Amino acid sequence: MAEPAAGKTEQPPAAALPELPPEYMQPGLADRARQWLSEEGPWWLCSFVFHLVLICSLLLVGGKAIEAVIDEAPAFDEVRVETPADVPQEIERFEIGETPIDPTELSTDTLTLEKPAQLAQDEIYYDDNPVFSPAGGGIPGGGGQPDLGGLGGFDIKGIGAGPAVKGRGGVGVGVGTGTHAGRGGDGWGFGGRGTGSRKAMLASGGGTRQSERAVAGALNWIARHQAKNGAWPLKGYTALCTDQTCTGPATAGDRPAAGTAMGLLPFLAAGQTHQSKGPYKKTITDGIYFLTKNQKPDGDLRMGGAMYDHGLAAIALCECYAMSNDKSLRPHAQAALDFITKAQDPKGGGWRYTPGEAGDTSVVGWQVMALKSGQMGYLNVDPAVFEKARAFLESVSTGAGSDRKGGFFGYTTPGRGLTTTAVGLLCYQYMGVQRDDPAMIEGTEFLMKNQPGQGSRNIYYWYYATQVMHNQPGPDWDAWNRKMRRYLIDTQCKDGCAAGSWDPSEP
Repeated sequence: MAEPAAGKTEQPPAAALPELPPEYMQPGLADRARQWLSEEGPWWLCSFVFHLVLICSLLLVGGKAIEAVIDEAPAFDEVRVETPADVPQEIERFEIGETPIDPTELSTDTLTLEKPAQLAQDEIYYDDNPVFSPAGGGIPGGGGQPDLGGLGGFDIKGIGAGPAVKGRGGVGVGVGTGTHAGRGGDGWGFGGRGTGSRKAMLASGGGTRQSERAVAGALNWIARHQAKNGAWPLKGYTALCTDQTCTGPATAGDRPAAGTAMGLLPFLAAGQTHQSKGPYKKTITDGIYFLTKNQKPDGDLRMGGAMYDHGLAAIALCECYAMSNDKSLRPHAQAALDFITKAQDPKGGGWRYTPGEAGDTSVVGWQVMALKSGQMGYLNVDPAVFEKARAFLESVSTGAGSDRKGGFFGYTTPGRGLTTTAVGLLCYQYMGVQRDDPAMIEGTEFLMKNQPGQGSRNIYYWYYATQVMHNQPGPDWDAWNRKMRRYLIDTQCKDGCAAGSWDPSEP
């Protein structure tokens, strides 16, 4: 056997990355052709004959053309995305690096920053500034704050019908001056995700240059781990990796609907849709197409999962429709909401794993969030559904002494669970409960005693609790946001294929 060269040691061969399950791989050309001929061929033939006859009739008859009446748009179909010449076909890894902290604007441009921008020293502010200001951190306030409603705001819509009503910290409805991504003023609802109000919202919400670069890196990681069929696999996703730095694939059964929804929602939260110009247009289009293609005629989006999965997928469809105003998405989003309505427990008012089952707070949270997203997008939501859901939440709530309608929430019975309390409080906000309500005060005080930090990772709790605190601007939100923001920035992976993600095994 030959001896290794001097100064060099043999490296063991790298272990092969796992294979992606076959359902996430695109079928071959021959398979796609056979499937198209069997499923779409007859319809295309009929369409061809119909249009041929129509054209011949126009040629023979002539005369004045009459514009056809346009009714409800057809089902959402995958569209061909023309990639601009300056956008790479393959999504390259985003270099996060170390970035000075300053207020910024999250847009298509900042989502693709390759190098940290250097700031003048007087533009930098530090996260540990002891002085609270409405802008978060140590930035001086810039005068009057915009009336930002929706998921981040100050306006409430009660269970009943009617316009948004200014209130005291609930969650509002409406769409600003425009609902399309990249537009919208200081409006309500999803309008706040457009660039017209994002800078003001980031300042008032405590956004920083460093936190927005962390978001950009995370979106880049998500896009690089999308399967060819548009879904985001939870099991075996590391087959999409370029090295072995990514960790934490699911070990149980796969959940394609939930995984795809969780892949899409961060892009939507960043103001990007399938109609946005930028490197992620095709990513979002393929994800939305996967959901609509696999949705059943009755609106069911579980795809072999449970109501958890359906709720998440419904949120993604409703938000995408509300932000883009794409009429072809409306029937899919509405059908998803109708399925939630029919799946509600007729007795207790909750939801659980299967339609009609007695509820638990965790599953209820996803369904209420989907219903609220639909309501904010002006889809049809029966107010009675919220009333029944609130009755369920009250049945699992408890408070100081023997109060059954306090600010703590259990799972299926009254209790004081940390995560379930955060879920219950967010649902209360969606239902119009005001921030000075005794239950909200009691519940948020409980959350503030359990703030995020090293060694206490509870992603599910943080997800809901952060939204609750964000919807109640003030010193408590500022304190919560600083800890949450710093922890996420400090623990984000910065090397290899895992760059932009977070290691699920870390404390």
